[in-house]
Amino acid sequence: MLSFKNKTILPFILHSAGWALFIYLTIPHINRAERPANDVFFPLVPLTEYALLAIYFYLNISVFVPRLLSKKKIICFLGTTIAAFLLFCLVVPWFVRQYFMPFVHEAPFRPETLSQRPNFAPPGNGEAFPRIFFPDVFRRLGMHSRTSQFLIVFIISTGLKAISQWYAEKRRLQELEKSMVQAELSFLKSQIHPHFLFNSLNSIYYLALSKDDRAPEAILSLSDFLRFVTTESNHSHIPLEKEVKMLEEYIHLQSLRASEKFELQFRLEGDFREQEIMPLTFVPFVENAFKYGISAHIDCFIHVGIKVEGGALLFTCNNSIVSGINNRERSTGVGLENIRKRLELAYPGRHSLEINSDRRAFYVKLQINQA
Repeated sequence: MLSFKNKTILPFILHSAGWALFIYLTIPHINRAERPANDVFFPLVPLTEYALLAIYFYLNISVFVPRLLSKKKIICFLGTTIAAFLLFCLVVPWFVRQYFMPFVHEAPFRPETLSQRPNFAPPGNGEAFPRIFFPDVFRRLGMHSRTSQFLIVFIISTGLKAISQWYAEKRRLQELEKSMVQAELSFLKSQIHPHFLFNSLNSIYYLALSKDDRAPEAILSLSDFLRFVTTESNHSHIPLEKEVKMLEEYIHLQSLRASEKFELQFRLEGDFREQEIMPLTFVPFVENAFKYGISAHIDCFIHVGIKVEGGALLFTCNNSIVSGINNRERSTGVGLENIRKRLELAYPGRHSLEINSDRRAFYVKLQINQA
C-alpha cells in the first residue's frame, strides 16, 4: 500500500510542480485598470488557455504519440498536431473575443500575430496577474505567446513519451533476451527430452536394420534439427521459412515411430518469404501433440496448419487425445506456460493464443500480427 501511494503521489507532485513553473514563466500581462462593466470573463481567459494546454499535453502523451507516432502514422500525427495548434491559437481566441469579450477590438489577423499575446483587457497600467521576479530573458524569448506555449507543451509531451517508450522497449528487449536464454535451456532440458532422441535413434536403427531407404534421410533430418536448435535459436527472430523447415524435420522424425492408424496433416498456405518469427515457437505445441496424441492401437491424428495472410500469421495444431485425463492435464504444464510467456514478451498486444480441449481432441490456435 505504501509503495502504491508513493507511485501515485510522486508523479502528481512532479506534474504539479512542472505546471506551476510553466505557468509562472509564460503567464501574460493582463491589464486590470479601466475595466468595463462586462469584463467579468477576462481574468479567466489565461486559466482557460492553460486548461486547454493541459488537456492537449495529456492527450498527446496518452493517445497521439503512442497510437499515431509510435505506430508510424506520421501524417495522422502531424494532422492532429496542426489541428490542435489552430484550435488553440486561432479558433479559441476568436470564439472568446466574439462571444465573451465584446469590448475587445483587435486588429485583423496577420501571420505575425501568432507570436504575439493578444490583449484581452482594456487599456491600463495595472495587471491582474503581475510578474514577480520574472526574468527579462523569458520575456525577450516570447514565451508568453500562444505559439511558444503550444510548442513548449508539444515538445515536452512528445519528448517525455518518446523517451519513456524507448526505455520501456529497451527493458522489454532485455527481458526477451533473458527469456530466450532461459527458453533455450528449458527447451534442451524438457522439449528435447531424452525420450525424443531415444525414439528417433531407435527408429533410425530399425530403418537401417531393415535396409529402408528412409534411414539416411532420417539421419539427415535429425542432424539438421539439432543444428537448428544449437544455432538459430540464439537469435530473437528468424525467417519464417527456417522455422517451418525445422518444424517439418521435427514432424518427420516424430512420425517415424507412428503406426498405420496415425493420420498426419501438415498444411502450408501463403507467402513465407518476407515473414519473421521468434524461433522455436511452434515446436512446443507439436511436441505436446505427439506426446499425448498418438497411439499404436487406436485411430489417432495430428493436424498442423500454418497460414500467412494480410500480415497475419495463423498457426493451428489439433490432435487426438489417447492418454487419459491425467496426461491431458499435464499437457498444459511447463512447456505451454513457457511459450505463453515468450509470446507475451515477443509480441505484446499483437498475438492471441487459444488452447481448448474436449474428450476427443486438443485444439491450439495461435495468431500473430506482424505489423
